[in-house]
Amino acid sequence: MAALISAGVSAADPSPEAPPSLPRPVLTPADPALPIELDAAFSEFDRRNNRLVFRQLNITQGALAITADQATADPADFENSVWIFTGNVSINNADTRTTCDRAELTFRGNNLRRAVLSGLPATFRQSGTAGNPPTEGQADLLDYDFDAGTIQLTTNAVLSDGINEISGSRIAYDLRREVVTAGGSPDGAVRMRITPQQKPTPPPSKP
Repeated sequence: MAALISAGVSAADPSPEAPPSLPRPVLTPADPALPIELDAAFSEFDRRNNRLVFRQLNITQGALAITADQATADPADFENSVWIFTGNVSINNADTRTTCDRAELTFRGNNLRRAVLSGLPATFRQSGTAGNPPTEGQADLLDYDFDAGTIQLTTNAVLSDGINEISGSRIAYDLRREVVTAGGSPDGAVRMRITPQQKPTPPPSKP
């Protein structure tokens, strides 16, 4: 039977840590040396403001793939720019898939540095490894900072590995230290649902 645990923690308090069994979702930055492929059903280039507008856009770079109904780029390159994606946004990177209503992606040096995703909710799903179930999470706002090696889920945040679940107003990952912290909801609660693992019953001993 699943056990529901409530802990009074303020949003500013970085503790308690989530159960160490929860895997970490990771978006690995693409290799900046790889070419960036872009195709769209429609594009409009504002030369005066160096701004691009795309519809039905697809961007790929190695294992990274981004699709959206519409996107704007300011300026119109990947060297030092901010791209805004809206409508059915999907970001796939290796074994991680993220979906949202709107995404603000920051590129520096032809490499994705930060992704701020919003939706009702924004979601991610990472395939499990070594026979483990996938990790799934959702929140109104997901903020991936590739340089800092962190990801934050803010407002109505939920993280589950298919067995255990943690929820609160903020869930943050330090990917380098492999630490998960959770901040409380407005009522000061961080909730965890931990399902005890059933151990196989040993066969009866022979007389």
